[in-house]
Amino acid sequence: MISADTITSRTFTTVRFKEGYSTREVDDFLDEIVDRMATGDHSLARRIKEKTFSNVRFRGGYDIDEVDDFLDEVARGLEGDAGASTGASTGASTASAAAAIPDPHETVAPEPGTSYTSDANLAAPSSDGDAAQLPW
Repeated sequence: MISADTITSRTFTTVRFKEGYSTREVDDFLDEIVDRMATGDHSLARRIKEKTFSNVRFRGGYDIDEVDDFLDEVARGLEGDAGASTGASTGASTASAAAAIPDPHETVAPEPGTSYTSDANLAAPSSDGDAAQLPW
């Protein structure tokens, strides 16, 4: 079980020259979590997992990984509390779900044994040798 004191006393590394989360949005959301914990909000763990923050750069923001890791910990703690009272099991964390999403900038090698054929006619030189003749 995670306590309200643990949430309110948590500090994060402030970043400036790399992307971070808006400090105001994170602080406001942590306050909201504490307030909702007091009311026994059963949808709080789901809300934490779905929450997104504005990204900032070149002005103070919180380290994204630290905030995400802490919110995953809070959500797991809340799910554990709900699971203990209702018998529900905990779901996958936001971090592990994000890990399943491929990086669009990552270079992916072809599968072994895969051959790629090229169409030699796509960029064949023209008869005058100056320009490529394209089929469209």
